Amino acid sequence: AVEKFSTTYKDELIFFCCQECVDIFENTPELFIKSIEDVRPIDSSASRKSIAQKSKDFVWNFFFHLPGISIIIICGLFFFILKIKALKHNPVIRNWKTIVISLLLFDICYSNYKISRDEKLEHLEDEIHSTTFLEYGSPLIPAISKQPASLKKVYYRGNDERNPALFNGGNYRTAEFIIDLCNKSNEPINYDSLVDYKNVYLRVQILKSPNTSEHFWEHDKMQNIYATSSSKKFHWKKDKVIDAVYLNKTEEDKWSFMYPLEKFSIGESSKVIKGIIYLCEKRVSTSNEVVGGRFHYAFQFDLKLFSNQFDKTSDLWMGPLYRKRSLRIWEIPEQEWLSHEQIPINTHKKKVKDPILIGIDK
Repeated sequence: AVEKFSTTYKDELIFFCCQECVDIFENTPELFIKSIEDVRPIDSSASRKSIAQKSKDFVWNFFFHLPGISIIIICGLFFFILKIKALKHNPVIRNWKTIVISLLLFDICYSNYKISRDEKLEHLEDEIHSTTFLEYGSPLIPAISKQPASLKKVYYRGNDERNPALFNGGNYRTAEFIIDLCNKSNEPINYDSLVDYKNVYLRVQILKSPNTSEHFWEHDKMQNIYATSSSKKFHWKKDKVIDAVYLNKTEEDKWSFMYPLEKFSIGESSKVIKGIIYLCEKRVSTSNEVVGGRFHYAFQFDLKLFSNQFDKTSDLWMGPLYRKRSLRIWEIPEQEWLSHEQIPINTHKKKVKDPILIGIDK
C-alpha cells in the first residue's frame, strides 16, 4: 500500500496497492468496512500500552513465534526439577514431573496435529483454488465493469487452450452467460418495472456454445455447480454453505439459476441492494467425497431502488475468478477468456477428443 493509491473514507485516509483496488473500494466500501473496524480497536489498544507492557509483548512475540519453543521451555523446566536433589523424593514434586511430562506429550501431539492440519488446508487451497485468492483477494471481488450500466448483460466464455490443431488456434466460444433480474415468477425486471425489494432475484442463464467438448457439460458435473454468497475458502469441509442454489436445466444445452437478493438490501424509504454472488463447483475426489468448492465466476450488483423503481445507474456485471497456473494471463488476454464482446463460435463439427488439447485435468 502506498500514498499514491489512496482514498478518504469517513475522514480517514486508506492506502491501497493499486488504482484498481481504490476503484473497487470506492464502489463497494461496505465489503471492507468490517475488516477496517476489526483492525482499528487493535491499533488503538496497542497505542495505550505502557513501555513495560510493550517490552513484555515484544519478548513474548519474538520467542513464542518460534516453532517448538514451548517444548524447549517445558523440557528445561522438567530437567530443572530433576536437578533439585533435596526434593527428589517429594511426592508433590513427583506429581509435578508427571504433569510436566503430560504437558510435553500434549504439546508434541497438538503441534503435530496443527502442522498436519495446516499443511492439508494449504494443499487443499492450492488444489482447489489455484491463484484465485491471490488475484482477487478476500472477500473475492471481480473487476469493475467497464460497460454502461444495465440490468441485463451478456458475456461470452472463451476456450482456455491455445493450439494450432484447434479451431482458430483455440480462440473460440465455449459458453454464453445472460445475467439479469427477475421476480419469483421468473418475469424480467427492468428500469421501468415496479419492484418489491423482497421479490428481486439475480437470474443467470448459461448456454453451451456449439461444438464444444461434452466433457465439461456432463450431467454429473453440472449437478455440482451452485451459487452462493459465501467466499470462504473451504466450502463443504471447514466452511458451511447454507444458501447454495443449484443449476436447473431449462432446455437442451441451457441451464439457469435464480438467487434471491432481499438479504442484500439496505435502507428504509429508499433501498440499496449491493453484493456479490459466486458461481462455484463442488470438487469431488475419486472416492466420491466432496473435498471443497472451486470459485469460477462472481456476479456483482449495485442496485438503487427509489419509489419502487430501479435508478438508471443501477448496474450488474460478472467477472472470472478461477485461472489455472498454466493459463498465463499475458498469453491469453481476458477479453479472449470472458468478455462482453463476442468471441468466435467454433464451426468445426468434428470434435477434438485429445484431453490435453481441450484442457481436461489429469
